[in-house]
Amino acid sequence: MRVLIVATGWNNRGALATSRALAKAGWEVGCATWDLKGLLGASRSISSVHRVPPPTADLEGFVKATGRAISAKSYEAVMPSSDAETFALSALRDRLPIELPYPSHDAVLRAFDKLELIRAAADAGIGTPWTTPATDAALSAVHGPVVVKVRLHWNPDTLGMPGRWRTYVCADRQQVRRRVAEMRAAGGDPLLQEVVRGPLLHCHVLLDRGGQLVVAVQQRSEPPTETPLTWPVGAGVRVRSVTVPLDQELAERVTVLLRRLGWFGFVGLMFILGVDGVPRLVDFNGRIPMSFQQSIAACPALPDLWARVAAGRPVGPVPAVRTGVRYQWLWGDLRRAVKEGRGGRAADVLGCLAYARGATHGIWSAQDPWPAVRSWQRQARQLVRPRRPRPQPSGTVETEAGSPTAAPR
Repeated sequence: MRVLIVATGWNNRGALATSRALAKAGWEVGCATWDLKGLLGASRSISSVHRVPPPTADLEGFVKATGRAISAKSYEAVMPSSDAETFALSALRDRLPIELPYPSHDAVLRAFDKLELIRAAADAGIGTPWTTPATDAALSAVHGPVVVKVRLHWNPDTLGMPGRWRTYVCADRQQVRRRVAEMRAAGGDPLLQEVVRGPLLHCHVLLDRGGQLVVAVQQRSEPPTETPLTWPVGAGVRVRSVTVPLDQELAERVTVLLRRLGWFGFVGLMFILGVDGVPRLVDFNGRIPMSFQQSIAACPALPDLWARVAAGRPVGPVPAVRTGVRYQWLWGDLRRAVKEGRGGRAADVLGCLAYARGATHGIWSAQDPWPAVRSWQRQARQLVRPRRPRPQPSGTVETEAGSPTAAPR
């Protein structure tokens, strides 16, 4: 059994966790990456490393190199770790010597298209935030905070675009217009979306090729308040979460949604739990998620099950999913504590370290320490030579990849 993880970037915690779980399950794991000194290339779980350029810089080179890697080791399945890698492989699948674990390219685009996703989710009975194209009329109607995001994170027809766009929570119409203009100038198709405040819910779902639910893992940010702990502060990636019992009604509606989209395989769905108790869908990630380690800790067989669906192999029995599994992105949590200092900076930093004990983490492993060493080295260099932050307009909150549309009060 052989599987290729495509992670051309340096740092992907989810891809690292996936490779470790697959190797433990008996898969021979290869990685396609551009940075040979990245996290994945340093892992003992990787048996073969293939040099592959990122699709955002060299689409033709990416597809050719990925195809050569698949042929060289006769991989049965390919698992991408970013939207750009997923889109590139899907769009040019006829040039690959393997069947992708995805539906047709049209179905992939519909699923990743945030506007189409919101419409499909509403039809399936799933809560959604108000979302509309950033037309002149919509911009003129803005009063108060609003989210600005792109409709698709990457377009294979336009080189030079970022692999994943940032999302912004803007305070007023002036800031909204500025961000919309910036996105359009860079080739993006901006949307406006309602700001939703509340705990973050992530649902990692696996469907077989017949559209039947194989397994689902639900995560909730901690603490479960209107302002969850995130980095960047206020509207970034969650830094702490816990697995909770699956909302069966939500799982049934998600299954209906995915079937209507023609989806099979794995997907990570992100919701924000509003003050009315309704989870609203805000993101769709049909790739390896950054926080995958938490779902793996709750259901160790999940990557193996996904790879089997991707390779067309029998799935077999599905183990029960553990609840109460805590996850922490320690580096992000520490940076948040230093910046935010809830209850005092020192107390917040100590709270991060206390939470770390007993939580699962995406990089550190006593059996596979070198990725953590590489990560610490890189972080130390960043502390010595910190990057200059890009100037942000007043009242604008910038979020990272996979971030929610929650905003601070």
